[in-house]
This record gives sequence, C-alpha cells and structure tokens, in this order.
Amino acid sequence: MKKELIGLIDGQSGNIGSIKKAITDIIKDKPYQLKIIQSQFDPNQFSKIVLPGQGAYATLISNLKKLKIYNSLKIYLENNFPYLGICVGMQILSDKGYEDKITKGLGIIHGEIKKFEKKNLIIPHMGWNSLKVNKEDKFLTSSFNKKDFYFVHSYIFEKVKKSDVLATTMYGKYFPSVVNKGNIYGVQFHPEKSHKNGLKLIRNFILRS
Repeated sequence: MKKELIGLIDGQSGNIGSIKKAITDIIKDKPYQLKIIQSQFDPNQFSKIVLPGQGAYATLISNLKKLKIYNSLKIYLENNFPYLGICVGMQILSDKGYEDKITKGLGIIHGEIKKFEKKNLIIPHMGWNSLKVNKEDKFLTSSFNKKDFYFVHSYIFEKVKKSDVLATTMYGKYFPSVVNKGNIYGVQFHPEKSHKNGLKLIRNFILRS
C-alpha cells in the first residue's frame, strides 16, 4: 500500500523536534509517511502539511522565501489542501503582520496580526489557557471546549471574519485561538506542548481532517 505523505515545513523559525516526534508517534503503523520540507516542493505531493513557527512573522516569511518554500506553499493553500499552522505558522495565513515591520502574509484567511495590547496584561501571553469552541468540525470537536492548551505569543489575529474562527481564548479579552477556512487550520497555541489534549488535536488533523 502506498503511504500518504505528510509534510512538516522547517522554516528555520524554532525547533521542530517536538512536533516531529508527535507526528511520528501518531503515524506509527499507519499508512502515512513524514517528510521534512526544507526547500521548494511539489504541492500535489503531500496529502497534509504542518507548519510550526516560533519567533517573528517577518522572519518566517523571509525564511520561506529564501528557502523557496513560499510559492509552493501558496499554491498548496490556494488549492485548499489540508494544512495545520501552529503559532506563527497560523499567523502568516493572514493578509499582513505588524511585527517589527509591516509584512505581507499569504492572504488565505483575511485579517491582520497585531500586538496584543491590553492594560494590566503581561505580554507575551505565556501559559495555559482554555478554548471556547464556537463551532465544531472533525478537527475541533466540542470535546475540546474549556480544555487547556499552552500559549506563548505577543501578537493576535484581528479583523478576522467570525465565520473563520472555530475557537477563542480569554486573556484580557477574547482573541481567535483556532481559525479555519476549508481544509486549512491555524492554532495560536502549541498543541505539541499541550500534553494529551494537544496530541489529540494533532491526531485529529492527521487522521480525520
């Protein structure tokens, strides 16, 4: 049986070790194969792609262009192929980001990434917070409502359509913590560092979405 190929993009924006281990464990003895993407690729080659990200929006966009991944990824996303963006990997789905400088994003889920500004809040937002599931699907079921996930970020998705937000999280105010358009998902938190709930979410993306 030919194995479906899952792509894990190494955008040189943080350590991909945790998410690599999580996916490897999930697909063990299943008809999937994991491939690390570090350069230009055939968008039709992969059945699913995961892009974890830490650090700055502009840096990740720059790295993806330098590695010649950007154009391949944009074609992949425009074809509505299954994608999971984690943290900055979620944020670059937006139209533009305001971190360090104004940077054009992939423009897949309309909105902007702006600094988390709220009086009396410690920024970056770092720690465990729960999800408020607004609507569920095969990736984000109602079983995740009020479950805790691990966050580390200073910027949030703003001006995003309500219909593109699957879940929100309260930290001073409600902000989008899970966004979605078609087969494309983004999570602001780090599921690979969120213990059993995070692993369950990654499993849902790999095996169900």
